[in-house]
Amino acid sequence: MPLPEFIGKYEIRRELGKGAMGAVYEGFDPVIKRPVAIKTILTEYLANVESDAAVARFKQEAQAGGRLQHPGIVGVYEYGEDETGAFIVMEYVQGKLLRQCMRERGCFDPIDVFEVMKQLFAALDYSHQHDVIHRDIKPTNVMVLGGMKIKIMDFGIAKIESSSLTQVGTVIGTPTHISPEQLLGLPADHRADLWSAGVILYEMLTGHGPFLAETPVAVMHKVMNVEPVPPSAIVPSLPPVFDTLLARALAKKPDKRFQSAREFNNALLAAFIRSKPVPKPSGSNTDGLPPEPVAGGARSGSAGTRSTGASTPLPLPQETLEEIESSLIRSIGPVAKHLVRKGMIEARSIEEFCATLAENVPEGVERADFLKRIERLKKAASASLPSRSPKPPEPTSATSVVFDPATLAAVEKRLAQYVGPLARVLVKRATNDSGNVQELYRKLAEHIDSEPERAAFLHGLA
Repeated sequence: MPLPEFIGKYEIRRELGKGAMGAVYEGFDPVIKRPVAIKTILTEYLANVESDAAVARFKQEAQAGGRLQHPGIVGVYEYGEDETGAFIVMEYVQGKLLRQCMRERGCFDPIDVFEVMKQLFAALDYSHQHDVIHRDIKPTNVMVLGGMKIKIMDFGIAKIESSSLTQVGTVIGTPTHISPEQLLGLPADHRADLWSAGVILYEMLTGHGPFLAETPVAVMHKVMNVEPVPPSAIVPSLPPVFDTLLARALAKKPDKRFQSAREFNNALLAAFIRSKPVPKPSGSNTDGLPPEPVAGGARSGSAGTRSTGASTPLPLPQETLEEIESSLIRSIGPVAKHLVRKGMIEARSIEEFCATLAENVPEGVERADFLKRIERLKKAASASLPSRSPKPPEPTSATSVVFDPATLAAVEKRLAQYVGPLARVLVKRATNDSGNVQELYRKLAEHIDSEPERAAFLHGLA
C-alpha cells in the first residue's frame, strides 16, 4: 500500500510500523510546525462489524491518553476520521523500546533500574489518580529516550473507571505481563498495572522473565499457579532484599501486593538503600564515570581541569555540591550523584553546571523549584568566596550531644524516603550541629523542599 501524502491535515513523512488493522506514521503538523506520530485503523476494518470492539478500544485509547498530561506518558493530541480510516495524533518521541534495551543489555545497572522504575511508578501513580488503568504495561509499551527518560504509550486496552467498555471475562493483553486476575477474566484495578511493573523490574534485574514458557497456555499456568524463581538465584550478586520485594510485587492476590505505585516506589528505594552495590562484571575496573568531586571542584590527578579544556575549578564548596545533589535526588533519584560528578568535570561555568543538571528535572513546577533552590545555593556559595583560605575545623564542644544510634537510624530511614541515599550524609552532618533531638529533626526537615512532605516528615517523628 502506497504511503499516504496526508492524514487529516497532517503531512505524512514515513511509516514507523505496521499491523493487521493499520499503521503508525511519522507526520508533521503544518499549523504548529511540529512532528507527530499518527496511529491509524484502515477503512475496511471500520466497516467490519467484527472489529467493532477493536475500534471502540481505539477510540478509548484516544480518550484515555487525552486526559493524561504527564512527562512520563506519550501525549495524545487528537482523534479523527477521514476517508482512509480513523486515526490518533500523538506526541512524537525518539528512542528505543524498553524491550530492545533489554535485549541489548541483559541485566541493567542498578542506577538505571531505579531510574526507569522511578519514572514508571510516577507515571502510573498519575494515571491511577486520574482513574485510568493501563492494563498492558510491558517493555514494548515503554519507550526509553536519551538519559534513561521513559514514556508509557499505547493505552489501547486501558480501562477508564467511568467506562464499561472492558467487560469482565475478557482477556486482552500479553500473557507474560498481565496479572493473574486478568487471565482469569476477573475485575482488575490499578494493582494489575503494579503487578506488570513488577514483571518489568524482575526482567531488568535478572535479564530473564519470571514466567517464561514455550506456549501461551504454559505461560498462563505459571502466572496463575507458579511462584517465580527468586532473583538472587539467577543473579547471585543481587541482595536477598530484592527477593522479598518481588515476591510481594508478584503476589497472585491483589491484596497481597503493593497497594499503590508510590508504595512500590518507596519500597524499591528502601531496597536500594539497604543493599550493597551490585558488583561489576569481571574485567570491568571502572563505572565509566568521572571521579568524585572534592571541595572547590579540584580533582586529584586532574590539576583541577575538566574534559572540555576549562582550567579553572568551579568555585563550589563541598557542602553546596551535596545540597545540589540532594535537591536533584528528590526529582530523579540516585542517578543524581553521577550527574553531579559528571557536571563538575565537564561544565565550563557554574551557570552551565546548573543548567545541565536542570535539564534532567521534569519541566514545569518541579524544574522551577529546583532552579530556585539552586539559585539560593549559588548566592550562598558566592557570599563565602572572598575568603579563599580553608575554613579551620570548628572546635568540638566537650558537652556535645551524643544521640541514640537507634534514633539516628530511624530518622535516616525516614529522611531517605524524601532525599534518597543522601540521607546518611545529612544525618551525620546534622548530629554535629544539633543540641537536641528536636533541633536535629528541624535541621533535617530543611532539606525537604515540599512543605507538605516536610510537615509529614516531622509529624512521623513526633
